[in-house]
Amino acid sequence: MSTTPNEPQDPRSAVPADPNTGDPRAAGHGGVNGVPAGQPYAEPQNSGQQYGQAGGKYGTAEYNPGQYTGVTERPGTLDKLLKLTMASLGIYVLSGIVGLIAVSTIDFVGVYRNMGLDSATATEMAGKADGVGGPAGSIISLIIGIALYLLVWTNLKKGKNWARILGTVFAAIAILGGLFGLIGTFVYPAPWNIIMIVLALLKVVVDILWIVTAYKAPTSAWFTQNQVQR
Repeated sequence: MSTTPNEPQDPRSAVPADPNTGDPRAAGHGGVNGVPAGQPYAEPQNSGQQYGQAGGKYGTAEYNPGQYTGVTERPGTLDKLLKLTMASLGIYVLSGIVGLIAVSTIDFVGVYRNMGLDSATATEMAGKADGVGGPAGSIISLIIGIALYLLVWTNLKKGKNWARILGTVFAAIAILGGLFGLIGTFVYPAPWNIIMIVLALLKVVVDILWIVTAYKAPTSAWFTQNQVQR
């Protein structure tokens, strides 16, 4: 029986049927996304890149804990600088104590007499020297020096660049003062003069090493980084 032009046709009739079973779906039709009906749904290709590039979702790169961040870690030269600061402080305190003991053994009146002064003038000069550079004045100077050392050491540890500059000024003054002060040690009796010379030379060496260490490349980079971050 033929179909009239106005009669609706079955759309399945347009799908070629399987020649063996007569089922049009078995020939690969009637499924979803080209998957035959009755088979499990397959994942679309490139599903791993649906949120951006491979390795990270939402278009961001994966976190790599070992990647370089541009931050300079605390260098070993800073620890050396802090140790040299304390070494210089120790020599400074020891030199001060030895100086106090050595001064008490000096006959200033006799020293000024040997310089050609009369007894009255020599006694007057010895009194002034004892007042200015006596035990009280030496102890006060020693305490101030210790406070300045601790100020520099504490702020070096915090990465303050001004502490490095201040320490450099103190070290330079100490080096010059130590070298010129060697002449004055000869007024002290033995063995104090020898001990003071050794301590003065040792402190000069430590202070020179301090300046060299303070301006090595790793130390300078670390202080510059901390200065920028603040």
